Amino acid sequence: MTLLQSAPEWCRVSLIECPDYLDQVATWHHRECLRQGLQSSQQTRRDRLLQHLMGPGSVPQTWIALERTNAELIGCVSVVSYHLGGRPGTPQTDTPLWLSSLFVTPQWRCRGVASDLIEGVRHFARELGMTSLWLTATDQSEFYRRQGWQLVRRAKLGGRWVNVMSCELDTH
Repeated sequence: MTLLQSAPEWCRVSLIECPDYLDQVATWHHRECLRQGLQSSQQTRRDRLLQHLMGPGSVPQTWIALERTNAELIGCVSVVSYHLGGRPGTPQTDTPLWLSSLFVTPQWRCRGVASDLIEGVRHFARELGMTSLWLTATDQSEFYRRQGWQLVRRAKLGGRWVNVMSCELDTH
């Protein structure tokens, strides 16, 4: 397992390296879809997450946060491209990548886990040559704003209004 983060309490790793956590991540994704009023099924979430295991430079991709002492799953985040037509691959640098499905268990919130997961996505996007990332947010827009994201517009998604936000990636 390649540890991508050296925080004392948790580590960030690719779901590719730890596929045993796929079902729990699928459960979290399913619950979040339902919370947002989107149609979802546990099996659909699982099937879509299987595409996140195609390769380290491929999109979609998911990272997880694991508690260091007992490898308990404490969070996840994904990056997707809606321009790949649902197929895994490497997007062109002029097509937007979207941060998606950020989740941290309640007992681990406000401890830097979400920020670290976001930074992992930023790093991945920069390595692909991307200059920006996008996301949609409802109740966590202020958190993302503090992380450097800017509101671009409001849009309706699944019958709910969401904030469409972006952040520029430094390319240094």
